[in-house]
Amino acid sequence: YFQRAVDMETDNAKKAKILLDMASIAAYEQSSKDFPTARKYARQAADLNPSWGKPYILIGRMYAGSGKLCGPGTGFESQKVLWPAMDMWNKAKKIDPSSADEAQKYINQYYQYMPTKKDLFQRNIAAGSSHPIGCWIGGTSIARGK
Repeated sequence: YFQRAVDMETDNAKKAKILLDMASIAAYEQSSKDFPTARKYARQAADLNPSWGKPYILIGRMYAGSGKLCGPGTGFESQKVLWPAMDMWNKAKKIDPSSADEAQKYINQYYQYMPTKKDLFQRNIAAGSSHPIGCWIGGTSIARGK
């Protein structure tokens, strides 16, 4: 029914809201979290409403919640998922002032779990360099240490 609503809606802002609802359902309201599908819907919502930060906040939350999916749950492999999460929250702040407080809340909340500068040094990763993320997230992000 949601997809039908998207297909029938002509207002892009309303269509984006429906897609973000679909993303939230796929990410958090099903028995199995389907983060890739949820990200697809969130990106579609962002494409329809480019100055809306909420889709990026949701994507950041999914990335931040993927430590156990992309690693053992603790340690560097689980922590590096926070880099692309921070990218998403920073993007939300940049494009949508109305989302800035919520995005900053997540940045503050998750900063404590970031890899340390020592972790980066021990792995011969330069802070500020591009680093592959892997897992379902894919792509690269900027390596950061606290």
